[in-house]
Amino acid sequence: MTRDERVEWASGVRVTTKETCLVLDPSRRGGFDRKTHRFISHAHADHTQCFSTPGPKYATKSTRMIYEGLHKRPIADLKEIRVKHPVKLDDVEVTPINAGHMLGSIQFKIATPNKTLLYTGDLNCVDTLTTSRAENVECDMLLIEATFGKPYYIFPDREATYAKIVDWATQRAREGYIPTFHVYAAGKAQEIVRLFNIYTRLPVVASPVVSAANEAYNREGVKLSYEKSELINEENSSHQTPYVYVTTTSDSLVPEKSEKAVATGWALGYTTNRFASFPLSSHADFRQLVEFVRATKAKTVYVFTGFGDVFASYLQKKLEIDARALPSEIQKKLVEFKH
Repeated sequence: MTRDERVEWASGVRVTTKETCLVLDPSRRGGFDRKTHRFISHAHADHTQCFSTPGPKYATKSTRMIYEGLHKRPIADLKEIRVKHPVKLDDVEVTPINAGHMLGSIQFKIATPNKTLLYTGDLNCVDTLTTSRAENVECDMLLIEATFGKPYYIFPDREATYAKIVDWATQRAREGYIPTFHVYAAGKAQEIVRLFNIYTRLPVVASPVVSAANEAYNREGVKLSYEKSELINEENSSHQTPYVYVTTTSDSLVPEKSEKAVATGWALGYTTNRFASFPLSSHADFRQLVEFVRATKAKTVYVFTGFGDVFASYLQKKLEIDARALPSEIQKKLVEFKH
């Protein structure tokens, strides 16, 4: 085993071998050699910074469709990849694995000449109305996101949360209000749309940016029924109440008599009475993260995002795993593979 093989934090996870260099979910646009292979786990904005830069990029078809629908421009130099179809890069093999986070989201299993590394990206370990749960695979080294890696964050049963969302929205509609969900445009919005399609007869109206992501889901076989809304004020809108309105977290252009709701894992810690909040997350909770780590049988675990220190400490004490939080310093070396 040589010192040519290493893993580093360089505004993203960089894996370097004697013949290959790749970066997973780079969080900056520039600073990488044009020969560096960039692998993107999903279409959320904090993972797609490099899509506007030159050089080889790898993502699923769904990720490409969502990104191009939201940004109205094509991605240059993109190579589409498919789940469980390995990509061979000289002395490295990269296999996309379903991550369950949103349509097209993937983990990366990376086989180097000496190690097997699994990078999860954002991770969800339960089935939803629009995604299948993340797949477990075994590895030597695991790099796992821990957005909710604190024991406090144990989400209620998803079906129970679905029921509470529907009950709240139908009651608001009966009272003459328009239940309005402020959620992520890609991922959570489509789950909310499909929820009302399946469990109610309430029409769904989607804001323009949500509609753009909806179209990608429909083309990929996740059927969503909704109306597009370019103008939603009551005096000019053709939409008849009652209906459910789905928009983004930052949208202030909402219907008159709207009643706001959010759907996020962070709702477990909310104490506000200003709007309704439901703990519906596209991330794994603490208990699911622990079980995922167990299933990988990883000898070394690096934790990034959220409660990295807390989760790594738990893995060390309870599972006796060599675990630590991912360093945040740019170019900070994680490990050199040695005998």
